[in-house]
Amino acid sequence: MNIKEAVRGYGTAAKALHWLTAVLVALQVTLALRAWKLPPGSVKNALLGQHMSVGLCVLLLTVLRLGWRRKHGTPALPDSISPRLRGAARINHGLLYALLLLLPLSGWTMVSAAGVAPSLFGIVPLPALAAPDSGFHQLLKLVHLALNTLLFIALPLHVGAALWHGLRRDGVLARMLPGAGRGPAA
Repeated sequence: MNIKEAVRGYGTAAKALHWLTAVLVALQVTLALRAWKLPPGSVKNALLGQHMSVGLCVLLLTVLRLGWRRKHGTPALPDSISPRLRGAARINHGLLYALLLLLPLSGWTMVSAAGVAPSLFGIVPLPALAAPDSGFHQLLKLVHLALNTLLFIALPLHVGAALWHGLRRDGVLARMLPGAGRGPAA
């Protein structure tokens, strides 16, 4: 990544991957909460199947995002951002990326351990990541719930920090907004 590129905003592809991930995560939460409230049955199973498929799409997008980020880098933060805030941002971004990988993988493994044949939208069969095992399934339910709890902490921190930068008008939020262009971030 060259210096000139570092002080500019994110490009169209990075923004599209970010916002598509955000929409899919919001859909994930909606599907999970709707399914959670339902009694066991075909409607609940259908919602959980959609939840799993959307989660797999999040997994794929996250892998693409990480590849894109590795190849293209990220714009530098303005000098006005303290080292402590830079460190906090790095930690929270790392946690978010880890959760966007671990949540779908834990869900996929959990479904496999439940003896359910995983598939993508009921069309593309996927390999089981674990043999059927009710004890392992119960453990994975707890792991998946714990990871979701971490997401419900990290995500509001991310959104709150973005809004804080927007109020400060320091250019950090504008770098990721659709249509904001790739001008200087300072």
